[in-house]
Amino acid sequence: MKILSLGLSGASDEIKTRLEADCPALALEGFHVAIDETNRGNYTFLAWNVTEGELSFRNYERVKNMIKNYVAQLLADAIVTKEEKVLLRKIINQNYRYFAEEERDIINENALKILDSDSGLLNDFNRLTRHNRVLVKLRDYFDNHHELVLEGFVAFRLKEYRSKLVEIVDKAVDEYMMDLEYKEFIRVLRYFVDVQEAQVEEVHVIINDGDSFKIRDSRGKVINNQYLESFMMRNTEEINFEDLLISALITIAPRNVMLHCGNSTKANDVVATIQGVFEGRVIQCNGCEICQGDLLGQFTP
Repeated sequence: MKILSLGLSGASDEIKTRLEADCPALALEGFHVAIDETNRGNYTFLAWNVTEGELSFRNYERVKNMIKNYVAQLLADAIVTKEEKVLLRKIINQNYRYFAEEERDIINENALKILDSDSGLLNDFNRLTRHNRVLVKLRDYFDNHHELVLEGFVAFRLKEYRSKLVEIVDKAVDEYMMDLEYKEFIRVLRYFVDVQEAQVEEVHVIINDGDSFKIRDSRGKVINNQYLESFMMRNTEEINFEDLLISALITIAPRNVMLHCGNSTKANDVVATIQGVFEGRVIQCNGCEICQGDLLGQFTP
């Protein structure tokens, strides 16, 4: 007696194998469930049939519910672990088809990283939450239906789920565009550095927590620059810590830059930017007399 039918497009061997591994649980109660496979157009249908065991009305309902729970659990897992990746790619190809294939690949990687992260965007959409929401939808569907086509279910019964994936793709595109802008920003600044004659042989940049920094020469003396001071006075409310430091270094035009970050937890981004702009000229210190002395107040301003 057929209890449930599942329609799949593409390869179905893995799902079939996993379902067959679960079915023997019923054999302990004297039931044998076999899975028949048929093809209809582009779909493969897997049908669950009870071939052995006494099926009274009570037993039939219990066996049916057990099988539906097996299938719902497996499909929820398959949707979150595999179908989700297919959906992301489809959304990218449809909504951002004007990007080159290589660019869409990067956007896809960004989207997958967001899904695997603890991003604030996923406060109500982490892996466990996604799985549970899909599982509830599947169980609700199986309460009133005995046949499910996975592709159609995802398209028409998981619209909210798909909308959240669209939001994540949009976020991934924003990150990609910001990365392009950042790389162009670095390229332009590197050009200015390369064409500018070095004015100072070496500077030491001490970056502290609290978005503050000091620039000293090789003897530990603070480097003063009239243009920089004027620039800072005009832009105090408009420019952030990273922009101010980069502007200072470009103005001073050092041949080499020694970075001292101490225990700063905010320095990673600005260090990466400095290394990009002053490519081949940057050394990062792990602790020396200059940065330790500055942090202890041993150097004069």
